[in-house]
Amino acid sequence: MSRLRVKFGSICIGEVTYNYDIIIHTDGSVSRRKKELSRAFRSKYGHTPLTIIEVKELIEEKPEVIVIGTGIYGALPLLDIRDYITSSGVKCIVERTPEAIKIYERLCDEGRKVAAIFHVTC
Repeated sequence: MSRLRVKFGSICIGEVTYNYDIIIHTDGSVSRRKKELSRAFRSKYGHTPLTIIEVKELIEEKPEVIVIGTGIYGALPLLDIRDYITSSGVKCIVERTPEAIKIYERLCDEGRKVAAIFHVTC
């Protein structure tokens, strides 16, 4: 995995820049976060929160760890995510996105089977 860099509103993996939240799957592939799955909760939280329905596909990949970056300032709301992930037998690490990236890269360097969700704003 190429090194990641984040600034408010975007995340770069190697030479590719994404101007939206991303998911990095256990095989290293990258996809756009499917925020529309959680959009019904947006008005209540002022942001589209991360919900269990978005995390289910990552659990099916059977990672050892899921790293969640909650944004530059850590403002991404998480709805019952930690308990859901840990009850599935997967370790859950939640940090602001810049710190979460460092943790994700360290785990990858250690050869761990890891997935990640990175929020790139707030």
